[in-house]
Amino acid sequence: MSVDTYLKGKDTSDYLRAEKDDVEVLVSPVMARWSQQVRVDTKPGLFGRTLDIQVAHEHGPACRH
Repeated sequence: MSVDTYLKGKDTSDYLRAEKDDVEVLVSPVMARWSQQVRVDTKPGLFGRTLDIQVAHEHGPACRH
């Protein structure tokens, strides 16, 4: 998984958007294509909220299991 918080100048029009507790998560087209479900939740953490993201995936061409 990759986290990128710098979006200035990036084309995110193909990304799926999910919002939870004022946090917007962008799901890449590739992840969306191979995922059956993407679940986003927030949890209280030591330094603020943390994201809990779970992905149920289908086996794609790069999958080794």
